[in-house]
Amino acid sequence: MSYASDTDRPVAFVTGASAGTGREIALALGAAGYDLAMVARRTAEMEAVAETVRAQGRRALVLTADVRDAQAIENALDSFLDWSRNRVDVVVNAAGYTGPLSPEIGDFSIDEFDSTVATNLRAPFIVLSRLLPIMRAAKAGRIVNIGGNHGIRGRAGRSSYSASKWGLRGLSRSAALEAGPDGVTVNYIAPGPIAVPRMKENWRKLAVSRGLSEEEALKLYVADMGIPLGRPSEMEDIVAMVLYLVGEGGRNVTGQELVVDGGATL
Repeated sequence: MSYASDTDRPVAFVTGASAGTGREIALALGAAGYDLAMVARRTAEMEAVAETVRAQGRRALVLTADVRDAQAIENALDSFLDWSRNRVDVVVNAAGYTGPLSPEIGDFSIDEFDSTVATNLRAPFIVLSRLLPIMRAAKAGRIVNIGGNHGIRGRAGRSSYSASKWGLRGLSRSAALEAGPDGVTVNYIAPGPIAVPRMKENWRKLAVSRGLSEEEALKLYVADMGIPLGRPSEMEDIVAMVLYLVGEGGRNVTGQELVVDGGATL
């Protein structure tokens, strides 16, 4: 199958691209030469990414949608495929939701559970349902699903998040088996704690509450999480893994769960 496209540049589709790791992944793919389509709720933040990508000579498409809304995702995918003329080379499902942060099972609602699963599992399934067949027909493509290490080991008080990420692992493995014969790779990245602004603010609060310096609070946090390398991940650590998987180094890697957590799950 030959692609119909206005350019010969590869096309990437990224969810959760308005903030955090998803935003950094989108920027990195644009810098790597991809035309870029983004889906998230915050339009202005995605437009800022799009401006950067366009300034580098790439095309960029902003699609505002809440990935918990199945019809909204379907509409976004319709718009994307019209824009890309049915070309898609890379898919990164980076949208994520932590869900209830501390309640145990029985102490939070079914609606909260459903919201977490809708974001972390159902949305990637919808995206793959539409885009994976196109990749398979083209005999090429790379899919990266961003999970979390609580989808590998579980954690008390994070049951909805953990369940959704375990499900995403299963979806990734099954998709890899189905699409492998057609040359499409599907992999799962499992970050541990990432030093995003929200987490850094939590460390500052911990420092204040315990009369510690921020450095001491961070060391306490790292020790509590059992991270052998002694530091949380930075967003660029996750971005580097995505670029590896979609690049030449990842051409024979599929169905894998690449854990980026400083060794916390050892």
